[in-house]
Amino acid sequence: MNLVKRQICGAVGIVAVAVFFCAAMDIAQYTYSFKRPAAFCEYEKSGIVVELAGDECYGGIYFLPHGATVRDLLRKAGLGDITGFEDTDLTGMLNSGDRVVPDRTRYLVTRGFMNAPYRLAFGIPVDLNAVTQEELMLVPGIGLKTASKIIGLREEKGKFSGVDALKKVLKKERYSMIKEYLYVEGSSP
Repeated sequence: MNLVKRQICGAVGIVAVAVFFCAAMDIAQYTYSFKRPAAFCEYEKSGIVVELAGDECYGGIYFLPHGATVRDLLRKAGLGDITGFEDTDLTGMLNSGDRVVPDRTRYLVTRGFMNAPYRLAFGIPVDLNAVTQEELMLVPGIGLKTASKIIGLREEKGKFSGVDALKKVLKKERYSMIKEYLYVEGSSP
């Protein structure tokens, strides 16, 4: 009888360890999933993130592989027959942060950039020469006072030639914290 009790205790112990291990794995996955937004994880796996706008049924954010074209985006969106767009260049490569607006009445495609809140949500830098004060305040580490300084400097000196121009008005710590969120068109984003 003593042997049976020890076997039962051993089996209960093994089950308890297995349950504890499984619970720990679930907690670890749950905790890890909140370190970065799910969309960012998807974007990280796929390559680029692009906005399709102007179409009530198919508009939204799309995750595409590197080297994807406008045609690839329209196909992924399920726009169906795109033969009317043959006069439009659908072979142009897309970049993260692009905004594509297809007009199916005139068969034109307009390309531009996602607005700043979308870009920042996906970790894509915003153009320092085009961003508004309100959009600057969406950057972690930039409040009303800092945004006002940056906009004031831009109005006083004209367009920035590079992000490093902010070193004149920001402390070193603040500059190093925000520089990854900003770029100047013509330099690499």
